[in-house]
This record gives sequence, C-alpha cells and structure tokens, in this order.
Amino acid sequence: MTDSAPGQKACELLAQASRHPVASPQHNALVAEAAVWAQLEHAATMDRHAAVVVDIESALASLADFVQKLRSEVAGLTERMKLRQK
Repeated sequence: MTDSAPGQKACELLAQASRHPVASPQHNALVAEAAVWAQLEHAATMDRHAAVVVDIESALASLADFVQKLRSEVAGLTERMKLRQK
C-alpha cells in the first residue's frame, strides 16, 4: 500500500456510498468503512509528522552541540590572546 492508499480507499468508498440512497444499509456500511480508512490515513500522517519532529529535534540538538563547541573554542582563543598581550 502506498502512503495515500488509505485516503484513496476512503474516497473510493465514499464515491460508492453516493450511489446508494442516504441512510440505506449499503450507504451506511460504505460510509462507516470509509471512516475507518480515513482514520488510518490520519494515523499514518501523524506518524510521518512525528518522525519529522524527531528529525528536527535531533538536528537542533546537533546544532546546540556545535554552538557550545564553538563558544568553547572562542573562549579559549580569547584567553590565549589575553595572555599574549600581557
């Protein structure tokens, strides 16, 4: 199944449901099944979003580490320059 398969399936089921009278057993069953597929699509989307958030958090942590190392290097250079000036 591709990423959009649950959403596509939900759309197909709703299209089938539209061919039946509203509130008929066939219509209600197709709409209920479409709702399940739509929930699966939503869950898959949320999983992808959560993975992106984790990637962003990891990148920010790496950036924070880099900035801290850079600050340490600058502080060391500043200290050495002060010692040379004395």
